[in-house]
Amino acid sequence: MKALITLTTCESKRLIAKGVKGLPCVQNALDKHAIIVAGGTTNAFVAEELLNISIEDKTSYTMGIVTQGELGVSRSTKKTAPYVIVEGKAIETPWKDYLPKLKSDDVFIKGGNAIDHTSLAAVMVSDSAGGTIGAAQGILYARGVKLIVPIGLEKMVPDVRQAVEFMTKSSVDESLGHKVGLVPMLGATPVTELTALETLYDVEARCIAAGGVDGSEGAVVIAIEGLDEEVQRALRDIQTLKGEPPVRVQ
Repeated sequence: MKALITLTTCESKRLIAKGVKGLPCVQNALDKHAIIVAGGTTNAFVAEELLNISIEDKTSYTMGIVTQGELGVSRSTKKTAPYVIVEGKAIETPWKDYLPKLKSDDVFIKGGNAIDHTSLAAVMVSDSAGGTIGAAQGILYARGVKLIVPIGLEKMVPDVRQAVEFMTKSSVDESLGHKVGLVPMLGATPVTELTALETLYDVEARCIAAGGVDGSEGAVVIAIEGLDEEVQRALRDIQTLKGEPPVRVQ
């Protein structure tokens, strides 16, 4: 059976968050190890799924944000600190303090701003020291900590490597909004809508189109195929995601 589904950007974020939770390495870390859920609007959805909580103002869970056609920063007055989860429970330790304790079976979850057809993802950083990923990447690589990147297909770009090389040739002189750099996340496991669908259901998933208007800007159209019962199960679950409210800047 083959079916088509269309997801708005926030419906995608919810699906991706559920897909992240369904990954075997994340399930293992939830049960026995540690997870750091770095800041980001998509990661706010991930934190909700992992901890069964509600984050009303998801812009409170990020610093950098693209809004009103510019690169900016969150203006939320009530910041939500990135969650550190140990054996399924959130602890009070700040993520930067827990970072040196990470081991190979732990998981670090970081959102991205670009992904290409090779599944290479990258993230924009305005901090001259490299931001969150700059602080974490060395430890993650050196210790074999799994880096999971929840990222929607709306962020698909032609070639991340070329983009990074272009950005590093010289500094940015002017910008509509904040100036940023672009950091690739080599070795990461991106989780897109397709990854989520194929993790949660025994189906094949392909993105066949994207875009829309009147609240469906950035929407993706996905074809899924599998046994009738699996496709129907996926469709039933997707129906529960429909109407996920957009992330509003508060």
